[in-house]
Amino acid sequence: MPPADVCTAPGVILEVLAPGVWRVALPNGHRLVARLLRRDAARASEFTVGSVLTVRVSPGDLSVGVVVVKPV
Repeated sequence: MPPADVCTAPGVILEVLAPGVWRVALPNGHRLVARLLRRDAARASEFTVGSVLTVRVSPGDLSVGVVVVKPV
């Protein structure tokens, strides 16, 4: 369960940086690096450039986020 002060926002993948790591643009124009948790690494191939996903961002560091993966 995420901490109470974590924000979630939709984002669009702009580029693939590494397996499970992407540069994502938020609706307000902010760009950040989003990654998958290790437990979700097998689903990394589902996300390509242009995919819309949900990103969890900490208010302390807005340059990095975690991709929220919904269970199948």
